[in-house]
Amino acid sequence: MNEIKLENVALIYIELPDSNPEQDLYELKELISTAQGQIRLEFTQKRTSLDANTVVGSGKAEEIKRAIEMCENDNPVDLAVFSCQLNATQRKNLKKALDCDVIDKIDLILDIFALRATSAEGKKQVELAQLSYNLATRPEGSNLSRQGAGIGTRGPGETKLETNKRVIRDKITRLKRELKEIESRRNVTRKKRNENNMFTVALVGYTNAGKSTLFNAITQADVYADNKLFATLDTTVRNVMLPDGLEFLLCDTVGFLNDLPHALLNAFKSTLEEAATANLLLNVCDISDENVANHIKVTEETLLQLGVDAPIIRVFNKCDKQHPAALEFADINSAGTASQTIFVSALTGKNLDVLLYTIGEYVRKQYAVMKLKVSHADSAKLLSRLNKLSAQIKDVAYFDDYVVYKTILPRKHADSLSEYITF
Repeated sequence: MNEIKLENVALIYIELPDSNPEQDLYELKELISTAQGQIRLEFTQKRTSLDANTVVGSGKAEEIKRAIEMCENDNPVDLAVFSCQLNATQRKNLKKALDCDVIDKIDLILDIFALRATSAEGKKQVELAQLSYNLATRPEGSNLSRQGAGIGTRGPGETKLETNKRVIRDKITRLKRELKEIESRRNVTRKKRNENNMFTVALVGYTNAGKSTLFNAITQADVYADNKLFATLDTTVRNVMLPDGLEFLLCDTVGFLNDLPHALLNAFKSTLEEAATANLLLNVCDISDENVANHIKVTEETLLQLGVDAPIIRVFNKCDKQHPAALEFADINSAGTASQTIFVSALTGKNLDVLLYTIGEYVRKQYAVMKLKVSHADSAKLLSRLNKLSAQIKDVAYFDDYVVYKTILPRKHADSLSEYITF
């Protein structure tokens, strides 16, 4: 196996009045590590606003340049990563001032997306997001290529990212058309699910909170899960059977991050549509993270932006290594059984039965389990009606003069079958 060559990075963090330096720096460092970079230099600057030309001002830019030059003979810096979004002018000026390649946090996230995308749709979404962002933020005549490629230049599958703006526009048009076709096919699938009245539960939450691990624990699937940011990008849907015979669909979705731009939300609209159309959301939170309260806020504010209005259960994961910050939530759910807050461990299985029971309570509000008694002569007619109502036949008992069907059907149709109900 070839050893991965890590790129040397100069991290430049801009602390603005509304910043959260501790969390922001932690996440930025994690992003750099996930993108296969190692931090060689680190700079922090407090500012009330960004300099229009170089973000940090000419004096700080000169300081950073001198530090980069001092590293030239010993692990030279390949790239400068800025915590804030850069426009075309700032990119051009910074590249000239620092004499090295420059990217921002969004470039970094998109680069990780390029490494993570596995499905055909995911790769197209990533490429479209990258090309659209590059077209909007790169100065005319700029070239993203650099010797050996690397962070900020990778396309899905680690291919080289296109740099010619005319070619980019043509690719964007083609990708939008292809994604529209994929979306149409997915809408047909979703429409069939809706017609069948399948109850849908979507896992949402901050990146690296353990959504995919929880998904695997509930469904016995083998979805890729790792202790990394944005470990999964593609939507995965599995059927789950509850002990009483009721079923629901569980969907895994892409994780959220603080200040995740609208451009990235739009790029992964299809993935997030599963959350927007779900009957119930599980906001998976890492209870061992001291910033869990902010992660909840970020996730639920993002869901509001997406127009999501389904009920939310906060699922505090990793309770096997609970952080002291979790104590502030103890009064919400001291017994671990409240409908809106549940403490679980996807890794050990603790309280997964409580979670499934709680999900079942929501499913049962939508479905009714009924025994229907019908004569042999009218049996075919009843079965036809049940089929039209998307009912499931769970058991059949035959008697001399009648048949009893145990069924599960949408509760809204229960009254229409009152003449057949038996106990």
